Order: sequence, then C-alpha cells, then structure tokens
Amino acid sequence: MSKMLARTIAEFSADLSYDDIPQAVRDAALLHMVDTIGVCIAGAGPLEESGRAAQALARGWGGSSGATLFGVGGQARPELAALLNGSLAQALEMDDKHGSSLARPGSTVTPAVLAAGEARGASLKEMIAAVTAGYEVMIRLGFVGGDRFLARGYHTSSLLGPFGAAVSIGNLVGAPAEKIVDALGISGTFASGIQESTRTGSTSKILHGGWGAHAGILAIDLAQAGITGPESVFEGKFGFFETHLTPITGKLDFVTGGSGFGSKWYLPDTAYKPYPCCQLLHAFIEAAKQILKEFEADGVTVDDITAVNCKLAEPGLTLVTEPRDRKKRPQTPHEGRFSLFFGVASALIFGTVGLESFAEERLRDERILKLAAKIEAEEDPDSDYPAHCPAILDVTAKGKTYHCHVPYHPGCPEAPLLEDDVLDKFERNTSWYFGDAARAVGQKLAKTPHDATFAAVVSAIESAAGGTARAAE
Repeated sequence: MSKMLARTIAEFSADLSYDDIPQAVRDAALLHMVDTIGVCIAGAGPLEESGRAAQALARGWGGSSGATLFGVGGQARPELAALLNGSLAQALEMDDKHGSSLARPGSTVTPAVLAAGEARGASLKEMIAAVTAGYEVMIRLGFVGGDRFLARGYHTSSLLGPFGAAVSIGNLVGAPAEKIVDALGISGTFASGIQESTRTGSTSKILHGGWGAHAGILAIDLAQAGITGPESVFEGKFGFFETHLTPITGKLDFVTGGSGFGSKWYLPDTAYKPYPCCQLLHAFIEAAKQILKEFEADGVTVDDITAVNCKLAEPGLTLVTEPRDRKKRPQTPHEGRFSLFFGVASALIFGTVGLESFAEERLRDERILKLAAKIEAEEDPDSDYPAHCPAILDVTAKGKTYHCHVPYHPGCPEAPLLEDDVLDKFERNTSWYFGDAARAVGQKLAKTPHDATFAAVVSAIESAAGGTARAAE
C-alpha cells in the first residue's frame, strides 16, 4: 500500500457524500438505523437488567437537551446518549453483525450517529452518509484481523467500534481528512474490550457497543480540539493490530482492509439478527425448527429425545459451551444467551427463541434444563466460520437420529431477512413501548424521506410512545 491505512480511511470518510452512495446502500443504511432503534428499545424494557440500569443512569445523566435515550425517555449529552443507546442496542444480542469481519456496526456506529446527528439537527441524508462511512470502515478493519480477536478473548464491538464511530462522526461534522487521521490514532488508545464477561454471564459485555459509540464521538472532539494521533495506528510496531494480536499467526490482510472504498459496499451484507442470543446459536434454532417438523410427521415428541449433538467451529464452540457447568445451567439471562445447551433445548421445547426465553422463570425451567443436560457439542472441522455461523444438529429420539445441517445463519446474504422480517422484529422488540402501534411505527420510520431531518424520526417515536411508554417507565 502506498499510504497508511488510516490515511486511506480518512480520505474516503471525509469525502463521502449521500450522492456518492448507491440507492440500495442508502435504503439499507436507513433500515439498519430503524433496526438499531428497535433493539435499543428492547434493551430498555423494564423487565430487562439493561432496562433497569438504563433508567438509573438516565436519572443522573439526563437533561433537557442533547440526544434521545431510546426507550428510556429524556435526553443526554450526545456522547452519553451514544454510550447508553449503544449498550442497550447490544444488551439482548440483537444488534446487527457482518459475517467474516465480525464487525457489529449497529451497536457502535449507528448509536453514535443517531446521537450526534440529532444534537446537530442533521438531515437524514447526512446521517445516512455518516452511517455508511462507519459501516464500510469498521467492516474492512475486521477483515484485517479476521477471527483472531475472538480467539484471543477480545470483542470487536469495543475494539473496532471506536474507529467506525470516529469516521462516521468525522463525516457528519465535516472534519477534514487530517483530523480524521488524528481521531483514528486516538481511537487506537480507546480500543478495548474483553470477552470474560461472556463466559461468566456478567452484563459488562453490553457496554462494548456503547463504548465504541462513545469513544468515536470523543475521538473526533479531541482531534478537532488539537489532540493528535499516530497515522501508523494500524501498521505500527506498537499500533492497534500488533499490540492486540501479537504473536500474530499468519499475515494481516491490509489489502482487503484498504481497498474497494467507494466501489465495493459491504453495508448491505450486514446481517440482521432475528433472535436475542449469540449469533452462533441462530442456525441451530433454525435446525431445531426443521427437526421439529420431522418429529411431527413421525409422531415423535420432545420428551422422546435421548441425545442431542451439535457441531460448530472454534473459537465459537468454546464461547458458547464453557464453563460447562454454567452453560448447562445458566444463572443469568446474559449467560443463557451465550449457552448453546440452553438455547438448543429452548428451541426444541418451545419451537423458537424469543425475548421471553431468557426470563428468570425460564432459566429455572426444569424441562429445559433436563434436555440441556442431554446435549453435547464438538468441533465442526468443515465450518466456514467466520464467513458464516453454520449448524450441524443431530437429535436422537425413539431410536432414530434426525440430522439437520443449516449452512447459513439467518440474516446473512445467503439467507437474508426481508424488510417485512425486520419490521416484524421491530414490532416484537418495541410492543412493550408502543403497544399495538409498534409495527406501524417501524413502517413509518423505514419510509421516512431521506431529505427530512432526524427530528422527524424522533418526533414520530415520541408521538407514538405516548401514554403506553410513559406508563411502562
């Protein structure tokens, strides 16, 4: 490469305008924004741990101006709103995720742009361009490192998120490329996030999305104020990739990470997540649904199951199966969302996995726990993870083994969710807040004219919330 990657990224981000973006990408950007608002509101639900924490934080952080705290009510300074909304977006594991890059821009880039854009009175066009810049950058940075961050125990939301959010906000505020280079260097200092909370069921992991959003806003503010950052933040000996991935196995893919800006668009390939749990479980839920159909045809019931075996790739296998005793009998909702055993058992017993699947009473459901005890897991040597999160599920009942291979997780380009599916998800996520109007709100937001201000989106949300939302609060 003739330039440092930070310089290439900064020049793309500084120059990108709404008119440069293909219509299909613009439309996808808006629908991802709507999806993020929906998952924020789901995370703010009063029965969720994240919702209770958000209400407590809003009392101290909130004010009369700034940016909206979705599902919580009130406003806060943009950087705090981004922190809270980004955390809520990741709280129930329904934020979007790009396949092989492992990037999660919906809980990092989007909350940052929603907060900063609202506070600035930006147009939806400006915010769509900013979101697009952030997705394209964050995904490409994920290509550089591949799945090695997860193997090392890091989480990409708070590692890559500050970079994606920084370029988004730089684009939104019209920062020159030189300042975006500085902001990227500063973001390298902010990049952090360990996966230990995923193993233990603690909720600090939800902060990873919020931190990425928050740090990106701060990085641009600091750069604009005169703080400088290293242009060699990505390639340097003590830069981001070297420090987080040493000893590095194989070569870092700076070629893919630094190419195709403005011609190849990755945003539309980013998967919407239909289920409120780790994406590694999603294909298994689909497999369970297919096997249940075979059960029905054969007159077999879930109570007839004697053994279940799951195959999936490392390092995801360890993530959702260890520590084994806790994954077999999760103690917290967050732990349940990362348990392959609990998720597959729930899908087989109830036919799907939804927001109610990780309620306290479900965690104590002996029928689920009894079936979870029969489930085993092993590595799938043929998996193409991280490009996809495939599932191989074998269920033995009445002496017959039912086999199902789901090669593509739902939401990915090969098994996409259509706009109606995304609006169905929005309705499920926000009905506690909007009541019977939930789907209509999602439809209205998705059809907002791009030349409107984001204030029109916020107004539609506040108007629809009305008494139902305020009563829930």
